[in-house]
Amino acid sequence: MIPPITDSLGRYWSQPPHESIEIDATHALMTESTFKQLSEYSSTFPSGVYPGKMWRRHDGLHDPNCPPERRRWLLCWYGNDVAGKCEIFFREVLFA
Repeated sequence: MIPPITDSLGRYWSQPPHESIEIDATHALMTESTFKQLSEYSSTFPSGVYPGKMWRRHDGLHDPNCPPERRRWLLCWYGNDVAGKCEIFFREVLFA
């Protein structure tokens, strides 16, 4: 589901292997160690857009209208490049 990084810019980006994360239609299951290897972008998006780049986002953290109990961690990644654009995908994080 998460494509491998093939872009040459990927050599400058540190992230866990995508095989260490189990993904279904709504969730991403990973260990805390894997989670900590993801860069955090809770209020912005990472630059250098290319397929396979992953990061974590604390969804709702910077929204004053989002109550704390509705905040959640997301795994986000850039999907395959279609017509010069990468779609952003995300799943709620669960810990193994």
